[in-house]
Amino acid sequence: MNKENHNNSSVKIDPFLQWHLDSDQFEIPDIPLKRKKLDRLIRYLASEAANPFESYISKAGSLTVLAISPMLLGVIFMILHFMIGL
Repeated sequence: MNKENHNNSSVKIDPFLQWHLDSDQFEIPDIPLKRKKLDRLIRYLASEAANPFESYISKAGSLTVLAISPMLLGVIFMILHFMIGL
């Protein structure tokens, strides 16, 4: 213990640094325990929504089916349009 005190006393510390080390103070902000209604509404609106295509992707087994299905529907409607138009 004497060696530690001796080592600490032999090191010269800048007075400005010593002042900062001695003035180790911080302020704890007041945190409200109850949330405001507007904050709760914003948190509700910003919460994550469920993916409506999740069950479709899991049944189809692949994301490519979800990407190709609009094109297939377009081709089917195009064929129906030409069949009815003739």
